[in-house]
Formats: sequence, C-alpha cells, structure tokens
Amino acid sequence: MSATDDPFACRLSFTKLLSRLNASAGASKQCAQFALRNRELDEDLFSVILEQLQSEDVTMNTRVNMLYFIEVLCDHSLKADYGGYTDMIRRDILQVVDAVVPNNSEGAANVGTVRKVMQNLQGKGFVNEISMEEITALLAEREREHRGSVASPEESVYDDDDEEPGNEGKDIKRKLDDSIIQQRMEEDRERHKRLRENIWAIPPPSDGLPNPEFEKAWDQVSDLNEDDYEIMREENQILAASVV
Repeated sequence: MSATDDPFACRLSFTKLLSRLNASAGASKQCAQFALRNRELDEDLFSVILEQLQSEDVTMNTRVNMLYFIEVLCDHSLKADYGGYTDMIRRDILQVVDAVVPNNSEGAANVGTVRKVMQNLQGKGFVNEISMEEITALLAEREREHRGSVASPEESVYDDDDEEPGNEGKDIKRKLDDSIIQQRMEEDRERHKRLRENIWAIPPPSDGLPNPEFEKAWDQVSDLNEDDYEIMREENQILAASVV
C-alpha cells in the first residue's frame, strides 16, 4: 500500500521527516522528494508544513531549516514541472515568514536569514514583487521592535543577521542554552558552505538560448579602452619583431 492510499499515515511520515530536518542538503532533499512523490496529497502535506512552522514545540533553528527546505521544495517542483506546492507557497508566503520570524526577540534573531532566503526565492520567481514588499515591511518591523529588547532570564536569543558563522553570539541580548547556540552555529556553517558551492553553479545552455557560462564571463569583462589598445599595439610590435 502506498503512502497516498493512507493520507493519515502520509501526514505522520511527513511530520517525522520535518521534525528531523537539519541544515544538510540531504535532509531537505529527502523531504522535497517525499512531498513530490505524494503530490496527490499536496494540500494535506503543505498544511503539515504550516502546522510544524506554527507549533510551539518547534525550535527557532528548526523553523529556519524548514524555510530552507521550502526553497529546496520550490527548486525540485520546478524541475518536476509541478506547480502545486509553489502556488501554495506564493499564496501563503507571508504566513510562512510570520511563523519563522514571530513577534518576539527569538524570532527577530532569524530576520537576516529569512531576508536572504526571500531574496533567493524572489530571484527565482517564486515570490512576487507585492509579496516581497509586504515581507520586507514585516521583517523591518520585527527588527525594529526587538533590536533593543531587554533580556528576561527565562528567554534567550542571539542576532545572526548577516554575520559570518561563529560570530553569531557577539550581539547577545539573552543567554541561550549552550546546546542551542552550538547547534545554530554548526547549521549556519553548513548553510554557508552550501551557499559557497551554489555560487559556482551554472546551469547548462539550452538549445536556442544564450550560454550562461559565456554570459557570466562576458558580464565580468570590462569595456574596451585606450589601455587595451596600447597593450595590443605592444603585442603586435613584439610579434612583428619576432618574425624573421
């Protein structure tokens, strides 16, 4: 019996996968493949994503991992030529962001990470301009409201906005549990490593379309100027002198 024959069992399996999400590419890929393999239950599975994001039992670290998973799910959906999940993500993206950046100091710690992921999604066409404006305003509000918040003994947060991995604790406003800090630092390192790997990724050329590698190299070349002509003249003189 397949997972789609038992929607309840499918939801449970997906919930377990999401609960084990970490910063590794493999974990996000596994969840995305499960969601696409059971696309007949896409609305049920997407509701599981929202439920997990909004659950009080889910840590801020896990919510960040789920946001990265959503980006992976969009990428895999595009490759599979399936728009069910991406349509729902576009529809509820503000709800997703609000869950990852709740209106408290712990949520404010995720602002920098969420901003980067949203920029990636917009660049790939998964978030429209109107939604991006709303998201930008929401993130700015969260950041402004909690930037100078005073710590309370029972709560904890650190600000990792645009910081290199390992430096996240320099702007500590609350004292986090050491295990949570260590987990976040390790996962941030993993995400930064994946980001550096993706920088060099160039899609293969398609028939009838410009070669992405050529276009990238062309954009990085400066305009022809007088110095270039002078170098060419010198090279021609050297060539002429070498010909017997």
